[in-house]
Amino acid sequence: DEEAPCGRSLLFPSPKGVVLGRGGVEFTCSRTESPNMSSGDENPIPRLDTCCGCIQLKMGVLILCVLQMIASAFMILLIGSYILFGSAPGDTLPMMGGAYTLLALVVVLLLTAAEFGFALYAFSDIRKAESQGIRYYYMFKIVSLILSLLVFMLTSDWTSPEILNLFLSTTISLYCIWCVWSLHETLMLGGEAAAKAGFTMDEASQSSPLWSEGKKTDEATGTDAKESYQSSSYV
Repeated sequence: DEEAPCGRSLLFPSPKGVVLGRGGVEFTCSRTESPNMSSGDENPIPRLDTCCGCIQLKMGVLILCVLQMIASAFMILLIGSYILFGSAPGDTLPMMGGAYTLLALVVVLLLTAAEFGFALYAFSDIRKAESQGIRYYYMFKIVSLILSLLVFMLTSDWTSPEILNLFLSTTISLYCIWCVWSLHETLMLGGEAAAKAGFTMDEASQSSPLWSEGKKTDEATGTDAKESYQSSSYV
């Protein structure tokens, strides 16, 4: 078998640890990774291999995107009803940080609409194995978390229930950001990492990192086969 670095070309793992490239070319993978977490070759931050320890990373982030869109659509409905009609369904508006003024409600409405848009963008790009929407999504979630923490510090009374709620919501948000970032890293690495996350060449668009890696693999395989044929013909 020909030696190839793990995660650096479009390789797909077989049950026996042999990695298959496009066209059935076999390589040997010499690096082993833990089931739930692995470290990138160039990034010191460990990345997740699964979501919540049991769900394929790609599927887990797709679920996060869908939940984000549902929550954002619900909040847009509530805030829009409050702005247009002066009351929300059920006469309750679950806003945080005292955002009950018209300006604050409009700002929150715009941020919520942006959350919906970035989640939809990421959902679409994940289905096409493209990295840009995923990258923008986790960057937006980082900015959104920072803004939420600033609003909390400026408006909170710092009671025990509020601090507990802040701790839980921040922990969940950081884990979600970690999952989305890990999916982006596995897609950029390609190879065994991308296959383990749930990506395949069948769904990759021509702008996907997987497509370019697969094309390079095909070209390298074709060059090796051509050189081998020429050598045998001379003999």
